[in-house]
Amino acid sequence: MDPTRPLVLAGARYASCHDAVHDYQIVWGARHGGAFDHMSIAVLAKDALGDLQVERHASWARDLALGGAVLGAALLVVAPSVGIAAGGGLAGPGGIAAHLRHTIPKDTLEEVRQLLESGASSLLLVAIDRKGIEISPLLERAEKAVVVETKTGDLDAAFYGALKSAKAKSA
Repeated sequence: MDPTRPLVLAGARYASCHDAVHDYQIVWGARHGGAFDHMSIAVLAKDALGDLQVERHASWARDLALGGAVLGAALLVVAPSVGIAAGGGLAGPGGIAAHLRHTIPKDTLEEVRQLLESGASSLLLVAIDRKGIEISPLLERAEKAVVVETKTGDLDAAFYGALKSAKAKSA
């Protein structure tokens, strides 16, 4: 993977799950044009105890092994309890999470985390080969959104390196 390719991490807050699902469908539909090399998206909603839960999610990637790992990694970084519950504590997503923490400023990640926690529902997405200005308009019903654009760096090395390291430790 070319390390200079754009990567967007976006979080958005919604007044209702219905509004979050609406934007989820719009964003997910945008991938059909074939311009996205990778897109992962999740609708998060608070349960009866006020804890975030994944309501629905989807990932699409040309490298299928990387598909769900990127979403798991993003959840680990901005919603750790959700990421761990969703199986994001695995080695591959953990490697990508470390990569995201290294490339996105800590205060920006904290801003996304607080935004996801502050609403009744929220949306989290990661897109490769798109710019933030292409993602922001798709979040039509968001009360507020934080869209972060960075570079992919070597996600493949982060993912497969973490898997290799975990495999060596278990042997």
